[in-house]
Amino acid sequence: QQVAWFKLICERCLTPLQREALFGRTENGDVVLPSELGIDVLRLPKGMLMPQLPNPSGVRASGSTAGISSLKPAAGFECTSGERVLQESILARIAESGESFTPHSVARLLAYDLNAVSCQILELWHQALNVVAFCYREISSMLRTQWEERIIDQWSLSIVREKMSSNLAEPENKSIGDAHTAAAENLRKTVKPRSPELASIEDTTLLPSIEQRPVLFDQRCVGVAGMDIKGIPHPSVWESRVPSAPKQYRGVHLFVLCHGFQGNSFDMRLMKNNIALLYPDAIFLCSQSNEDNTEGDFQEMGIRLAQEVGNFICDWCPGTALGRLSFIAHSIGGLIVRSAIPHLQDFRDKMFTILTFSSPHVGYFLKNISLFHLGLKVLQSWRGSQCLTQLSMADADDPRKTMIYKLSQTPGFEYFQNVVLVSCFSDSYGPFDSARVEIGNMLGMHTAQEAYKEIVQNLWKNVKPERVFRFDVNFHIPENNLDTFIGRAAHIQFLECQPVMRMLIHNFSFLFR
Repeated sequence: QQVAWFKLICERCLTPLQREALFGRTENGDVVLPSELGIDVLRLPKGMLMPQLPNPSGVRASGSTAGISSLKPAAGFECTSGERVLQESILARIAESGESFTPHSVARLLAYDLNAVSCQILELWHQALNVVAFCYREISSMLRTQWEERIIDQWSLSIVREKMSSNLAEPENKSIGDAHTAAAENLRKTVKPRSPELASIEDTTLLPSIEQRPVLFDQRCVGVAGMDIKGIPHPSVWESRVPSAPKQYRGVHLFVLCHGFQGNSFDMRLMKNNIALLYPDAIFLCSQSNEDNTEGDFQEMGIRLAQEVGNFICDWCPGTALGRLSFIAHSIGGLIVRSAIPHLQDFRDKMFTILTFSSPHVGYFLKNISLFHLGLKVLQSWRGSQCLTQLSMADADDPRKTMIYKLSQTPGFEYFQNVVLVSCFSDSYGPFDSARVEIGNMLGMHTAQEAYKEIVQNLWKNVKPERVFRFDVNFHIPENNLDTFIGRAAHIQFLECQPVMRMLIHNFSFLFR
């Protein structure tokens, strides 16, 4: 394994000039690795089998097939043919030396062989140390890339990719929530985890078992051939899938994280920390401007957020320092962000990704009387919450004069390169169809159905379908308590479930790079 790894870093991490300095040139003037720098460099006793690289063609391996983790252990003593050849080799060498076949002579010969091999390994180790001194940054980058690809492959087991219709307003399958619930349970029962790889050291707490992982359904309008519906490749196709790949723009990436109802900036810290681990060059603003005002008017909350973002950019990204501007919001934070966007026109060409976790973009449906909706009405009347009144579209007699309807007529989603709507079918705090901004089975629960349809159409009017991603998450929530019954448990999981965060950040790096 040490020999193969040494050859790997010499081929991938050394420049031609470095290889020439270390190994010289051939008679033809070409700089190549010496032939003895490979598996055969260790002159083992005859009969001891050597490990073989699984990728002899020289094609660059990826993920689980690259580096140390891809090597097979030397097999000699457990192999019948190898054991026989080794015995015959020992007998022949003892006979050549003129000694008799005794335990002492066999032990002496084996000790000599082991000493010879250890000397070779020590020499090789010092050669490797010399090479590492030349290209330690390249080696670190190579190892990180291999680790990222391996993690992406592991999380991919719990991701189901589906093609979405270009008609964003009306889905082909209006019972997609029920279908995803059944598919998630079946996946947890049938998918087997990949066995741990040789010589890889991982923190197993970062990857829970398949049965306990959330299942993510990735729906987008990108075709099978890697093109969008107009034949134009989306960045998710041509960009490298590893988070550490070089970015294609100048400046810093600013992430604005916005909390939900009665929340605070600490609600989004887990998401912020997970992004910062993979993207250390990014900067973050965990919004605090509405911590004490989430029950007020959405337009006022949007103005406060816009002022906070503008001041932050002036202080931390002056001039041309801002490269990309992205928003990540939970619950009603998604509507606060949309209310702020019209006041951030100066940065519209920098807007990159808007990602909302279970945000009721089209309001709540109050025709059905569930325990959650009953509590919502009590809270709305008891505290006089203007925010809840607007969400229920009860702030005006004419639904087309409500805040939700007016907000749908203002520009928003069309400014972003990626519009990501994350939803959960078991979350009552962020109704499934409202979080996905579509006309689905829940239409009959709305008090103003025609206005609801118009709101959905308004939101998608100027948005390119290939830029929209709908992620439906099915959580594994074994507890049966009041929070689960009223649908609050799934709503809070978006703030506390790190596997979902890591799944998004690792496997959809083009949204965050």
